[in-house]
Amino acid sequence: MTSIPQELHDLLAGGHNVWVATVGPDGMPNVSIKGSGALLDDEHLYFADMFSRKTRENLQHDARVAVGIHDPERKVAMQVKGRAELIDHGDVFDSVNEKLKAISEQLQLPPMKNVVRITVESVWDMGPGPHAGEELK
Repeated sequence: MTSIPQELHDLLAGGHNVWVATVGPDGMPNVSIKGSGALLDDEHLYFADMFSRKTRENLQHDARVAVGIHDPERKVAMQVKGRAELIDHGDVFDSVNEKLKAISEQLQLPPMKNVVRITVESVWDMGPGPHAGEELK
């Protein structure tokens, strides 16, 4: 587990979509875009599992994830690597569910099945420039 660097806090403050990569039991990778990616605290990200059948199945097999975040206007991109857990009840679930309630009702989305809490293990600079591919500390 690592403390999330300020650069990632700044990037996620803009409310960007995130791309979540998982791997299935057969070794096949899967990438899925999530509109609810955000910081949970100084060591975790999360997204809401509403439509994530393949992502959910893969995480039940292998908790490792890579998450991509990109702000094209600022030309900033980062990748987070970590481990995910599915949370279907409790304080974290209730808190995220409350945050998403108004948006879900407005867009007529199905109920949230899980909060996917990602423990951040590393953060990588994926933007253009001299530090592309370097781990952020």
